[in-house]
Amino acid sequence: MQIRDATPDDAPTVKSELLVPGFRETTAADPEFSELDEDGVADASIDYWLDEDDRVLFVAECDGDLVGHISGGRHDSPPIYTRGPRTHVDGLYVKPDYRLEGVASALFDRIEEWARERGCEYMGVSAHVDNAAAVEMYDDAFERKYVSYRRQVGDE
Repeated sequence: MQIRDATPDDAPTVKSELLVPGFRETTAADPEFSELDEDGVADASIDYWLDEDDRVLFVAECDGDLVGHISGGRHDSPPIYTRGPRTHVDGLYVKPDYRLEGVASALFDRIEEWARERGCEYMGVSAHVDNAAAVEMYDDAFERKYVSYRRQVGDE
């Protein structure tokens, strides 16, 4: 397995085989909140991560096939804190046939290296509460510091 930077040539495969299936899994976990706009899905691309120095998308390649991706960005801490910048992982997807084979861990190792190269002190990630596999993986690999909540804003 090779972990490498995604390239513009990877865009069609990343979109069709990694991004869109990941979007659909997210929707399945929380259909009301994560309902997809099919026009947005049709327009989805990896350009967002390729066009900026502070964002990245890595792919995992096995025997010439792209089997997973991780994406994220570097963010400065607010100036009221003494801590340095952090990297937030905003996307991770591994094809089902390659799960539990170390692909996600290898992707995390690579983005952590990228974060370190950019002077980041911390790396963070979020997972849907019902994504048991992700929660278990992150509980093993990260320190749980914050819990996120949401509610719909509506008319009173």
